[in-house]
Amino acid sequence: MRHSGGTRSDSPADAAPFATVISSAGRRLLAAVNTAAAGNGLAPGMPLADALSFLPGLATQPANLAADAAALTRLAEWCGRYSPWTAPDGIDGVKIEITGCAHLWGGEATLIADLSRRLIRQTIGHRIAIAGTLGMAWGLARFAAADGQPALPAADNERPALAPLPVEALRLDPATSAGLRRVGLRRVGDLYAMPRDVLARRFGPQVALRLDQAIDAVLEPLSPLGEAPVRRVRLSFAEPIADPADLARAAERLAEDLVARLAREGMGARRLDLAFHRVDGHVEHIRLGTARPSRDPRHLAGLFIAKLDAVDPGFGIEDMILAVFAAEPLPPEQSPLTRDGEATEADGIAPLIDRIGARLGLDAIGSIASRESHIPERASYFAPTDSSPQPSLLPRARETNAGISFPLSRSRERVGVGVGTASASAPLKPPRPVRLFTPPEPITVIWQIPDDPPAQFKWRQQAHLVQRADGPERIAEEWWLPGASLAVEAVRDYYRIEDESGRRFWLFRAGLAGGDPPPRWFLHGLFA
Repeated sequence: MRHSGGTRSDSPADAAPFATVISSAGRRLLAAVNTAAAGNGLAPGMPLADALSFLPGLATQPANLAADAAALTRLAEWCGRYSPWTAPDGIDGVKIEITGCAHLWGGEATLIADLSRRLIRQTIGHRIAIAGTLGMAWGLARFAAADGQPALPAADNERPALAPLPVEALRLDPATSAGLRRVGLRRVGDLYAMPRDVLARRFGPQVALRLDQAIDAVLEPLSPLGEAPVRRVRLSFAEPIADPADLARAAERLAEDLVARLAREGMGARRLDLAFHRVDGHVEHIRLGTARPSRDPRHLAGLFIAKLDAVDPGFGIEDMILAVFAAEPLPPEQSPLTRDGEATEADGIAPLIDRIGARLGLDAIGSIASRESHIPERASYFAPTDSSPQPSLLPRARETNAGISFPLSRSRERVGVGVGTASASAPLKPPRPVRLFTPPEPITVIWQIPDDPPAQFKWRQQAHLVQRADGPERIAEEWWLPGASLAVEAVRDYYRIEDESGRRFWLFRAGLAGGDPPPRWFLHGLFA
């Protein structure tokens, strides 16, 4: 693996000594210094009073650590043009995993030259190094590279390149570095031949760990700034573009390039991100998802073009990157031909959902999906378009022609839930209302015989006289589920009721007649 590291400093054009200041434990310390201040012997962590005694003309400003961190994060995101694996490195650097990416720029030297040119254009001082490990790149960038002189040792020359550097190049804290210097261990090379257990006993485990990470004896993975895409394509422009028509054509070109790759792999895109890298270092994004896997270039490009009005091109876009963050298998299918003879995706509701989702977000679009449960309010749920099906409530369910069945612990019987084709082993359920109330609404009833339906009920301050009734249908709690209630009030007796005006209701009594506590009545739904 090859890693690139760099540090941020002042603008190359700034010649006057300058430093930012922070307050720590009642003392004012230098937080960062520019090149001119460093050339006069100043360094971060130095007390401000001492710095002013060395350099009375030093210009200072309070440090804004939150703004610095946000700016560093934006810079790491901007470096995504070179690799999707980027992240801030401490408070003054950016680390980039460029394995498999350097050849796209013509090699590592060409990539460094392009990166340096763009940073200079943004007046960002920098030092760049490329090495086989993050620790090696960190040390070379801060102690071997210089402005305009990147460190790019050959793969077989990295350890010799690190050896003459001070022990601080191993990312050690100041106290540990001072302890090593006190016993004469001033250079990284002085540690190469020392046994690791001796280093750990004398200086703690940090020294041995950082040394092994730098020389690739211990793996140190890079955690990217955000989710890494599974596929991406990039389009660079000789001159920055800003016209919406040009951006639309570029989106179409990227969609075609991406779809060609997806087609070869038999995959379809579900979540995509189109990034617009501006000349000022800012990155604009259009993120969207699809209701089903898609590799129709016209459809995907149309979704992005519809949202171009939300993109601020600034002084121009110099790179556009289309990335796929979620893809699913999409086998070939026969597509109808349009009037112009081009094939498109099969007709269906998915393209419409995608267009609406591009405006409102796919999480705002969904459907009612069924779930194997005989408790009415659990038998269905709202399934967002961009989510996977919700798991079953039943343990280890198996599909059968009669519905869903599952084994009982002490019997060979199978309990069926009527969600499939009806049969003798799983009869049809009684009619269910087209509308359910969530939660069920309490009502007051007049009833006499325990298992008979009520003679009258009052709902929303209006009395209803019962003319016809059917029931009861007893629905008990699903006792086999974790946390299920076995209390008497969990038993429900449902009745289908028709009042004097012909309206039909679905009522239930929670609890048993004559029980303690007394049963309560609820209205759960309305029939059409």
